[in-house]
Amino acid sequence: MSAMTNVSSSTPSTSRQAASKFDQGEFVYNLDLVVLAVLAVLVLFSLPRAFTRYTHLPEWFQGLLLHTAKIDVPVQLDKQVAEAPITPLSRAYFSPTSPTGGGHGFNDFYTEKAYNGSDEGHGPRGNLNRNKSSGSAHANLLRNTSTSSGRVRRTHVNLPSHMQGWSSILPSVSHYLRLTIRPGLTVGKAFIVLAYTVAIVYAGLLKSNPFTQPVRSGWVAVSQVPVVIILATKNNVPGMLLGVGYERLNFFHRYAGRLVVLAVNVHALGFIYAWSIAGTFTQHLTVPHYRAGLIALVCADVLAFFSTSFWRNKFYSVFVATHIIGVVVLLGAICMHSNPSVPYVLIAVGAYALDRVLRFVKTRYAYAHLTALNELGMTRIEVPVVNAGWRAGQHVRIRVLSRGMGWFGWAECHPFSIASVAKSPNEEGLVLMCKKAGTWTTKLFDLAKRAEYGEAGGYQHGVRVLIEGPYGGPGHTLFASFSGALFVAGGSGITFALSAVQDLVQKDLRGETGNAQSALKTLSQKPLPKDLTLHAGRPKLAQTLSSVIDQACALSLFKRGAPRKSGAGGINSTGPCGVIVGVCGPGGLADDARSIVGAVDSKRRKQVGGVEIHEEVFGW
Repeated sequence: MSAMTNVSSSTPSTSRQAASKFDQGEFVYNLDLVVLAVLAVLVLFSLPRAFTRYTHLPEWFQGLLLHTAKIDVPVQLDKQVAEAPITPLSRAYFSPTSPTGGGHGFNDFYTEKAYNGSDEGHGPRGNLNRNKSSGSAHANLLRNTSTSSGRVRRTHVNLPSHMQGWSSILPSVSHYLRLTIRPGLTVGKAFIVLAYTVAIVYAGLLKSNPFTQPVRSGWVAVSQVPVVIILATKNNVPGMLLGVGYERLNFFHRYAGRLVVLAVNVHALGFIYAWSIAGTFTQHLTVPHYRAGLIALVCADVLAFFSTSFWRNKFYSVFVATHIIGVVVLLGAICMHSNPSVPYVLIAVGAYALDRVLRFVKTRYAYAHLTALNELGMTRIEVPVVNAGWRAGQHVRIRVLSRGMGWFGWAECHPFSIASVAKSPNEEGLVLMCKKAGTWTTKLFDLAKRAEYGEAGGYQHGVRVLIEGPYGGPGHTLFASFSGALFVAGGSGITFALSAVQDLVQKDLRGETGNAQSALKTLSQKPLPKDLTLHAGRPKLAQTLSSVIDQACALSLFKRGAPRKSGAGGINSTGPCGVIVGVCGPGGLADDARSIVGAVDSKRRKQVGGVEIHEEVFGW
């Protein structure tokens, strides 16, 4: 393989002359400028909602670093919670409150288990996390989330401003972009990858024949290496600017990586073919930079092979190990193969180094309590010392430092959604619900059962963990700024709904939610509390969403305690501020939610201030 500044002597003279007149380096540099320009346009579209979000001072500090915070629960708030009527979770429904009562919606939302008269330490705020031996997995899973009754007047302070998203402004366009082509691929994603593919193919073929002048494909490949590496990091600049988590950009990382591997192979095979025809293949391999090119080719193909879903799902540790080793060798080989490629490699290395530093800063070493939820096949992890720093819907990556996880279990880092609310008044720390689904989670479940046996014998047993995060979440979307909310969850996606509901209820108690009043319902397919009424088939999402819209419109007629500034120009607004639908679950459930949101009548959509959908990534 030739260094990308040279053209092999085996190529035709016309190609060599064309290459001498065409600046390959400048051409691919312009390609990168086009990619940056597209990113800049997308960032501009996200700026209005980002600006609206950061006008709310607490948003500058939420969702960045996990930490310990002192929780001061006002006495008046405790009294409101304690005196609130008790409604079992089987009737958990946030209905309109009396207009004369000055309530803020979010009628009573209680778990009946918390008020069954037992002496297991369950106070009005439901410290169920302290109950290690009750055997009620449902009570451990669904924390008690309470609000004051509609008869209690609250002062609305520090209400978040609301800014309509583009899906509310252009609902028809948003609906079509969210249509599913196949699992994991929507029309919007397909449009992005198609546009990127066209740009790469254009760059590879303009005034170049890949069979006679394979140098161009090498330049194209190396110019996209920073794109692939940046999107592979957990803390990347594009995600920060767009307000989206790394998990949402991962599809583009994988696709760009495949195109890079394709370009590398086209570049290499063009020269290998020419050398083989000329009978000089062995001779060329004696040249150091050609050997380095061959090493880069092998590394690229190894990375592609071990990046398939089979290795990611079945042998994740092998996937991670080959990625780390392969990328390090690949970048070194590129530098040895072509000196002009060094700036691109340095950009990639700089992005990776920045990510590692930020991941170190966002990592906490802590002691965790494990509880095995036998009925659900899940492990509940609570880190008491970490009780603040995340937003509802975010996730963390956890590494369990215990010999019970096996010889190399400590080396595995797995993502889980946070199932608790930050700064919880019931003194609950960060909680994760880990479903037993693979080798690592099965070992964790077994470790939790052994930990419970140790506590039963009078031994305090827990594990040391490394918690990294938080990551992901709703980005620039503020759930509390909407007039209504509907959360749909399936499988382990229930953790997302739990944290979002608890967060909204807690903010409602402080008078920090909704435009006039809030209407919120929660649906889940599993796991479910024993008192919840079950109906065969999928939830009737269309009817439920229609009910939420009706409530949001009706409740907006009641007089608020304080007006809120609209994000669209600072005008005081007392009308509905839209409905948000949060969904986390299997692909079919998300498809149904998208279809139902897209089918909302335009008049009703306008009346309620827009209907938006937030999809949380289900299973990384």
